[in-house]
Amino acid sequence: MNNMIIGLGNTGNQIVQAIARKSSLSDVKLYAIDSNTNGIDIDNASRIKFIPIIADSRAGSGRNRERGNALYKYHEDNHKFDEMYKAASTADEPVIVITSAAGGTGSGSCPALCDALIKKDIRVIPIIICPNINDPDAYHLNTNDLMLELNEIGVETYAIFRNASGDADYTPVNNEVVSLIEIILGKKYDDTNLDSIDPSDLDVVLNTPGRIVAISAEATDIESLKKELTRKLLSGFQPCWTQEEANNNTFLTAYSLTSMFADTDFKKVFSEVQDRIVHKYDEYKNICKNDNNGVASATLIVAGLPRAEMKDVDADFRGANTIGSNMKHSKRPDFLKKKKASVINNSEDGKPASSKFLWK
Repeated sequence: MNNMIIGLGNTGNQIVQAIARKSSLSDVKLYAIDSNTNGIDIDNASRIKFIPIIADSRAGSGRNRERGNALYKYHEDNHKFDEMYKAASTADEPVIVITSAAGGTGSGSCPALCDALIKKDIRVIPIIICPNINDPDAYHLNTNDLMLELNEIGVETYAIFRNASGDADYTPVNNEVVSLIEIILGKKYDDTNLDSIDPSDLDVVLNTPGRIVAISAEATDIESLKKELTRKLLSGFQPCWTQEEANNNTFLTAYSLTSMFADTDFKKVFSEVQDRIVHKYDEYKNICKNDNNGVASATLIVAGLPRAEMKDVDADFRGANTIGSNMKHSKRPDFLKKKKASVINNSEDGKPASSKFLWK
């Protein structure tokens, strides 16, 4: 069996295409569901099972989650996803679902898809691309609704990413999503006769309720590797955790390190990460002593994290006044009431050659 990833909407579609380009994920089943096929890379078409859904009568009709949900349910009722559900039932767990939280197609259809998988006893992990704090309120309202609906259907483990403010290039965040998938699917753990992480270990980690963070880093020396790993943790696309959250929650961790002296380098590389974890239920390690062509590499999973902070948005829409609200007709001079305007026609044959107003 193989793992399976389903991308929803334009965001999910683009990330699935980035996954298709990774040789390390060549054995993963890929599905994409969207109403727009224009962005499909012809080089990836053979790797991805694309399921087109009908678009609204007005193309690009906005971030309407109800529309996205209704379209998904319509196609589901018409058995459009039967083959995909069958493939999911035979895939290795978990099935990963990728979507934007802010939009319509992905955000609206994600709960319906996850609900269908859960009801078939298929474990699912959503990877959710959330809006930046400065994005419009509509994005955040959609995100809040998505979170509530996923909670209602019983989603327990999930990942959250945020794109940089004002950044129109989604390639960096898409690549970080791909990296997380490689980590949680066990594609970045080198064989070792020391401590190792096997599929059963990953299964325990990914069954931990709450948010997961998974990052990787590479460098030519241990000090630089430590700095890069810490930088990605504190200022990357996946929100980190606060000291208060560390005090109030118990985490489960998985670390991997490949370097010339990995057994002795381990403590130094992960020291700042471990200092931020107060309560640790358990930890897994994959330590591989290898010169790795002069490059040291590390990965980190932290599971059991609380949901990232959400923007508090006032749901009451403050509509503008209508064009004539709170206005009264202006008073005109009394003598104007005695005059009325009429239209005369100056054509000779009765046809409207030209007209003018005449006051009398």
